[in-house]
Amino acid sequence: MRNVIRMAYFVWILGSLIACTGQPTPTIDNSQLPIDNSPTPLPLLTSSPLSPNTPPPLQTPETPTPDTPSPTPIPQLLQLTSNGCCVQPFFSPDSTRLLFLDKPAPDAPTGLYQIPITGGTPELFTTRLGIYSSDQQLVAYPEGGQTYVERLADAQRWTIPNGGRSVSFSPTGAQVAWTIGSAGPPFDTALREIRIGAFDGSNARQVVTLIGGGFNGWISETHALVTGRQTLDESESALWVLSLEDNSLRELVRGGRIRSISISPGGAWVAYLVTFAPDPAQNGLWIQNIATGARVQLTLFGGYRWRDADHLLIIPLDPNAASGPVASHQLWEVDAATGDSRALTDPALTPFKVAEGDWTVSPDGRYVAFISATDRNLWVLTIQP
Repeated sequence: MRNVIRMAYFVWILGSLIACTGQPTPTIDNSQLPIDNSPTPLPLLTSSPLSPNTPPPLQTPETPTPDTPSPTPIPQLLQLTSNGCCVQPFFSPDSTRLLFLDKPAPDAPTGLYQIPITGGTPELFTTRLGIYSSDQQLVAYPEGGQTYVERLADAQRWTIPNGGRSVSFSPTGAQVAWTIGSAGPPFDTALREIRIGAFDGSNARQVVTLIGGGFNGWISETHALVTGRQTLDESESALWVLSLEDNSLRELVRGGRIRSISISPGGAWVAYLVTFAPDPAQNGLWIQNIATGARVQLTLFGGYRWRDADHLLIIPLDPNAASGPVASHQLWEVDAATGDSRALTDPALTPFKVAEGDWTVSPDGRYVAFISATDRNLWVLTIQP
């Protein structure tokens, strides 16, 4: 039954559910958390009462007491479900609940179920499967060869004039974008039209045509990221900032294959993977400032999700970790501005293993939820600030 659910899930209606894009499946990294080298406070000087005839001692400056940093809290793991469950978890907008696709019993409906992050009994949220807006007030889904957007509050729905194609909601949910073009080979020379419209299907218009690319996400209500080539003479694809106000393109990076594009909350940064670059040194994982174009190549490599506007979470790929003493993934955080990284978990203290890259980060950046590769249950990890 779980396999049936998983196969159904990977059609377009849930292929980009709440920005859960396919990432490289991470494995284990056995690095340790940094050792705490906090100084030990020195004792305060004390004195005994003096007799009236005792001359006063020389004044000795008081030795200051250094501040001792609080110990770094160990991230906490909490199991939320049992007996195996579900796929593709994602958080509610207020980060208090997790939603996931499931069919918990033969006579239960297939749908989105929800559970508090503190634990409890899963409850059916909706049987309407599709792509949700960030505030979860709208859902887009295919039906009868058409794409519809439905408002959950009153079940009113509208037709999107895109022939049943997948859509991407803008940050506020006011607009949708989609790509029209050949879905099959040859991929590198296929013409792709990028179109946008209001969430109710009105004011639909073509904004740009590219070769071998498509729409890659919203930066804001007025700008988006797209990939592709402008002419057949260009040998390499590029990542572009598309202005939806004047349809202009501004190149961010060019070369190789640019994949797994992920825009940070607020739209300041973009993370992406480069492969098959003419210069092998350019292959790997990058973070780039969308406004300035400044970018940094990361030494870590694996599955990644944005924690907040300026920090990227990575579960590194380590092919040798499965045979190590602790069979566990490890969670790292990268500062987008500097590329500096720090380990958030220690496999010896907080062992966990994510199944098939199925993990998600809460909007407030405090939690990571995942399907466990060990027991196929839903777990939540509370991480340090």
